[in-house]
Amino acid sequence: MLDSMPQHVRELIERVRFADLLDVAIVSILLYVVIVWLRQKASRSLGIVAVGLVVLFGLAQWFDLYLTTLAYQYGSIAILITFVVIFQSDIRYGFEKLAASQFFLRSSVSGPSEKLTGTLTEAITFMARQRIGALVVIPNREPLGRHIRGGVDVDAKISLPLLLSIFHPKSPGHDGAVLIERERIAMLGVHLPLSKQVEKLHGSGTRHAAALGLAECCDAMVVAVSEERGTITIAKDGEMQIVDPTQLADRLRAYFKGGRFAGGKRRPRYHGLTLLVSIATATMLWFTFAYNTDTIQRTFVIPIEYRNVPEGWEIAEPKPTFAELTLSGPEPAFNLLKPASAVVSLEVKSIAKGTRFPQWESESNLKNIPSELSVEQIEPRQVIVSLRKKGEQ
Repeated sequence: MLDSMPQHVRELIERVRFADLLDVAIVSILLYVVIVWLRQKASRSLGIVAVGLVVLFGLAQWFDLYLTTLAYQYGSIAILITFVVIFQSDIRYGFEKLAASQFFLRSSVSGPSEKLTGTLTEAITFMARQRIGALVVIPNREPLGRHIRGGVDVDAKISLPLLLSIFHPKSPGHDGAVLIERERIAMLGVHLPLSKQVEKLHGSGTRHAAALGLAECCDAMVVAVSEERGTITIAKDGEMQIVDPTQLADRLRAYFKGGRFAGGKRRPRYHGLTLLVSIATATMLWFTFAYNTDTIQRTFVIPIEYRNVPEGWEIAEPKPTFAELTLSGPEPAFNLLKPASAVVSLEVKSIAKGTRFPQWESESNLKNIPSELSVEQIEPRQVIVSLRKKGEQ
């Protein structure tokens, strides 16, 4: 089958190792995570700066800009520290997104009870009909700690009377949000970040701006009840939508079961196009920096070691202690070579019994040489030494 292929294709297949495929796969996954992360609005500035630095470094390498390349080499640590300090909130947001993803968290076998859905739907519907303003936050996988402020710890069982009393206009905590966790009211009077996207509010007030603001920062669902209009609005994934009681119940059920928000803008967890772009970019990077059809030669001086000399015996001087090794192969293969670990390792014990002049082939006893490299020459080709008993002259 390979014989029918063009020569350059055969050479490519012969040169590609399993490690290369694994390399491309790992880089593709990293690129996919980074691209999905950078698509989030909170990390847009970070993405622009990161892409700008990469492009600038590429231009410096392409046009041999010595001073710029030198600045990158010696200033990389300072750039990294500056990057972390300036964009620490974006980086933390990215790690929170990653930690909260389905790669690391398994969904619960059984979601919240139908009773919770019924209680929330009944309470929110009643408040909408009575024009009582309310704000209910239901977290998903991502932590909310850095987004919310204030609030009073409650840890109370959810019930219709309790929810109505919290949001009663004369209640001290009615202007804040209620945080629902593990089928209980965890906090009340919580303050949420306000959205700056005024065009999405369509004239709604501060309560809806807070609902949208939190939905822009994390994957929580926020339900807002308007005291002016008597409407129920769900904020999720940076979008808002007015729903009726039936729709509210259905979307609460879907949300509790791990389903994505049924209305508004969907943001699928996996993007086929993004994945293809990541794989294509990783493959292009591999061809640019790792794949090289040019064969080069390099010569190294490596040590010769003698292992397990029998007790009572020693190797008489002079004995060779270094070998000159010439290797050939592609540039990336030499990057895998660690010259300090390359050695001609000779096992004395296995051939020394009854032999005073053992000899070895140097090439067959080479250690720590990547399989992608070929031995062009090694001197000495054979190592011959003289063994003698200790004390003999």
